[in-house]
Amino acid sequence: MPEAPADPRVGSTVAGYRIGARIGRGGMGVVYRAEHLQLGRPAALKIVAPELAGDREFRRRFEHEARIAAQLAHPHVVPVYDAGDADGLLYLAMALIEGGDLAAELAARGALDPARALLICGQVAGALDAAHAIGLIHRDVKPANVLLDERGSYLTDFGLVRRRGATTRPGDIVGTIDYVAPEQIEGRDLDGRADQYALAAVLHHCLCGTPPFRRDTEVAVMYAHLREPPPPASAVRPGLPEALDGVLARGLDKAARRRFESCAALVAAAREALEAAGEIAPAARPVPPEGDDPSVETLTELPRVDATADRRTRVLLAGVDPQTRALARVALAGRCDVREVDSGDEVAAVARELRPDLVLLDWDAPGAGPAPTVAALRADPGTRETKVVLVVDWQAAGSPDVAAAGADEMLEAPFSPLQLQVKLRRLLGGV
Repeated sequence: MPEAPADPRVGSTVAGYRIGARIGRGGMGVVYRAEHLQLGRPAALKIVAPELAGDREFRRRFEHEARIAAQLAHPHVVPVYDAGDADGLLYLAMALIEGGDLAAELAARGALDPARALLICGQVAGALDAAHAIGLIHRDVKPANVLLDERGSYLTDFGLVRRRGATTRPGDIVGTIDYVAPEQIEGRDLDGRADQYALAAVLHHCLCGTPPFRRDTEVAVMYAHLREPPPPASAVRPGLPEALDGVLARGLDKAARRRFESCAALVAAAREALEAAGEIAPAARPVPPEGDDPSVETLTELPRVDATADRRTRVLLAGVDPQTRALARVALAGRCDVREVDSGDEVAAVARELRPDLVLLDWDAPGAGPAPTVAALRADPGTRETKVVLVVDWQAAGSPDVAAAGADEMLEAPFSPLQLQVKLRRLLGGV
């Protein structure tokens, strides 16, 4: 068999990125391992297919929507670094996840252990709900767009992302046919429930080893999405509880209005059905206060504070973003006294009153910079032993200013819920 011709892009430079080995190919283009020459940062660089890049309207929409996707910061979304046009090549640069994807795992293993299926889909659900909260719809949720490594799962490829209410025009890419929602096929108005339908199809695939509608032709698959009920998971994989059939049927309902209120609610209902049937062990999940991010469901509990201690452990969240606040509050709920301040100027004053054991301080908190804030804590006898964790964007993590700030620990963003929990667990005396 003749060898495939060498890829002429390998070794070249595009938009400041040196292109390395090809790591994937999809409907929109080719993905390469790359390195930003100036920053020395690894990346995954997608080069959009020429037939798409040559369409002026597609280029305009792609660049606009890539900028929107770059605003989405979530522990289970692959960060978008950059996008644009470099000498006629349309490109998208993303964080490089060193691992495989869910499609490869399903191809190798078939149906997954239910606990693993829920873990992966729960993390993706949190990412989708975060996108929906700012009006974004992914439109191509599928196993190949879920990257995996030892830390967790990550939703990628927001190249098809649209604002809520967007419709699918004739000729538009509509997603991958095994997982696409009926309203997306028909070109109707879309909202986050279209992504929920796709996630329900992915969850069915994870639990049963096949997508819900496996047919001989794409036309037959499309017809099944539009007209046929999904097969009961308990019939496809004996041993799964019948209660799960109703959960997946609701997530795959033809009418969006009858689906769950969120992607997280879909996964939570599936978990409840599997727990009730004894298929998975009940998870130790603290209940978040009203309004918290549902993506934290995968967190495990921190060790409880010793009831015989003189006082409960105290934590001060200083200027951190809403996502990090939500993760920290849920991780600590019921085990520590948690206070929040929005500005670095308030930290020293609140700390004098609270005497916290730990301060989680954002590098970009408004007001006093981190170095003066840490210095003020160290100067006060009541807070001299307070541990300080500095939340720093990865771009600033290597800065001499970060090292000079005097914090006890640094947490580099973006980070996963598990990374945050491990850090808190260790600093607050957990095993």
